[in-house]
Amino acid sequence: MSILGTIFNSVSLDLPKFNTLDEGIDYVVPYVAMYGERLSDTKMYLDKRWLEVRDDVNFQENVLHVFKDGGVYMRILDGDIATGNWELNVGGFVLKFAGKHELFELVFLNDDYFILRKHGDQSAKGQRKYFFVVREGLARRKEWTDLLEILFQIYKGNSNYIAVVAMFFVVVAVIVFFSLL
Repeated sequence: MSILGTIFNSVSLDLPKFNTLDEGIDYVVPYVAMYGERLSDTKMYLDKRWLEVRDDVNFQENVLHVFKDGGVYMRILDGDIATGNWELNVGGFVLKFAGKHELFELVFLNDDYFILRKHGDQSAKGQRKYFFVVREGLARRKEWTDLLEILFQIYKGNSNYIAVVAMFFVVVAVIVFFSLL
């Protein structure tokens, strides 16, 4: 297949149906990873209201997570605030809450998405693999499948740009080629 064919096929790529949020994140993240930020860029996640998203139909709570400067962590469950701490340590994001200390590694971070993976093999233990929080304004009244589609648009939008630029260069090359004849 030609390079242009590959570019145009990637632009029209649609998401398949996923059975779980973990499966969807596993699929989408390789496409969008290059557009993410680093944990050290704390302004991306400090003082924002991050709404927790899960694929569990029994999870009906409204859980906000707020990471404050100085390592203060607030977990707001249906308006009730509990506090803990967070820190960047041992190459990851350490969350200290309710007597637990958990190590997470960054999966993806931008202005709207903050996705962490708990260190270790959580799926073997029957636990969630990802801590998936989305900016509250974006996540309101959306299902996890909708949020994955919006995340995937980052890749598709940038792929469209690449396709337009590639097409521009092809047109210029054709014009130059025929002007030299």
